Amino acid sequence: MCKLLACDLDGTLFYPKTLTRCISRGNVKFLRKWIDAGNKVVLITSRSTEFVKRLEKEIKRPFDVMTCTSANIYHDGELIKHAWMPNEELEKVFWKIDEKYKPIGYLLTGENHPCIVYNTKRAGLFFQILYKFYYFFQFKYREPVEESNEIFMDVMKNGKCYKLMTFFGLGKKKGPLSKEINKALRENFPEIESSWSLIVNELTPKGCNKGQGLKEYCEACNINHDDVYVIGDSGNDIAMFQEYYEHSYCMSHAYPSVKKYAKHAVSRVYKLDKLVLKGEK
Repeated sequence: MCKLLACDLDGTLFYPKTLTRCISRGNVKFLRKWIDAGNKVVLITSRSTEFVKRLEKEIKRPFDVMTCTSANIYHDGELIKHAWMPNEELEKVFWKIDEKYKPIGYLLTGENHPCIVYNTKRAGLFFQILYKFYYFFQFKYREPVEESNEIFMDVMKNGKCYKLMTFFGLGKKKGPLSKEINKALRENFPEIESSWSLIVNELTPKGCNKGQGLKEYCEACNINHDDVYVIGDSGNDIAMFQEYYEHSYCMSHAYPSVKKYAKHAVSRVYKLDKLVLKGEK
C-alpha cells in the first residue's frame, strides 16, 4: 500500500543545516528510498513555491508541494489549490496588529513577490545589522527579499497575498510571546487563519493550515487517511499532528508545547527509515 510522507522543511527536513546543500545527505538518501519503494512525498512549508522548486536538484525524485502553509497546493506539477486573503480584511488585521502588538517587522508572500519586508522602524540599528548578518549566513536557505514598505502595502491592498508573518524580535521570551499572541489572533480575527512558529506569527487564508490542507490534498489524490505520516517541529505543524495523530512525528528539539501534540519524537527525518520503512523492499 502506498504511503504518504508529509514533511515540514525548516527545523525538520533542513535539520541539521549544512553549508553546501539545503537537505543533509542522510535525509536525501531516506527520501529517495521512500519514493523508490513506491511511496509519495509532499513537502509542506510556509516558504514560497519559488524556493521549494530548488529542492528538485537535491532530491532528484518526484514530490508534491504545499507552500504558504497550504495556500498553494501542487500535485504532479499542477496547481490544485490557490487561495489568498481578502485584501480589505487583511489590511484591517494588519493595522490592528500593528497598533496593539507593535511588531518590529513583517514579511509578506504574494503573487510574483516571494518575500517582501515591511520595516516599522521599531528595530534599532544594532538589530538591523544583526539581521543582515543572519540573512547573509543563511547561505543555501536564503530567499530573495524585497525591502520596500511601498511594494508591501501595494501588494497587501491590491494583490494576492498568501502569507503574512509578524516578527517581534529575538530571545527565548519571544517564543512564548508569539504563542500567546497567536491565541489572541485566533480569537479576535476568525476571518483569517493564524499559527505560530518559534518567534513569528503567521497569517494565511482561512482554512489554510497544514492539517486542513493535507486533508484536501489526500482527497484530491485518493490517499487513505491511515496511510499518511507527518513530521514537523513548530507551531504551524500542530494542525497536521492532530489530524494524523497515530502517524505523527515531532522533532526532538522542538518546544515541549509543540511536541505534546505528536505521538512520536525523532531526532532526524531519516530515522523514519527504521521506524516506518523497515521490512519494505
